[in-house]
Amino acid sequence: MAIEAHEGSSRRSRQVTELRAAISLVGSAAADLGWGARPDVRVLPDGRLWLDELQVAVSGAQVYQAARRLLAAQLRTVAEQTGVPVGEVAGPWLLSLHTNEAMLALDLELPQDDAA
Repeated sequence: MAIEAHEGSSRRSRQVTELRAAISLVGSAAADLGWGARPDVRVLPDGRLWLDELQVAVSGAQVYQAARRLLAAQLRTVAEQTGVPVGEVAGPWLLSLHTNEAMLALDLELPQDDAA
């Protein structure tokens, strides 16, 4: 029973940290779009990120999970609002991202005279 309580507490602690990372992600994204102040984020010597506004250190994995859950919520909302399956929202978005990645991966070096 004590192990289950510890696991539940540990899971809750991870969820709180991920929510704090999500708050920072949304705040930063909103600031990038001109709304609100950009929160200060620093990389600590151990590789974790320090979210100054929330006074918490988070790992890359926690930031990834927070971003993943935020995007999942957005995909679900867009799909529900438009009345289409999630795949019809995510598929074109992924195609666009893959296309952009492929274009960046191409090594297109123009001769100096042609680069204007």
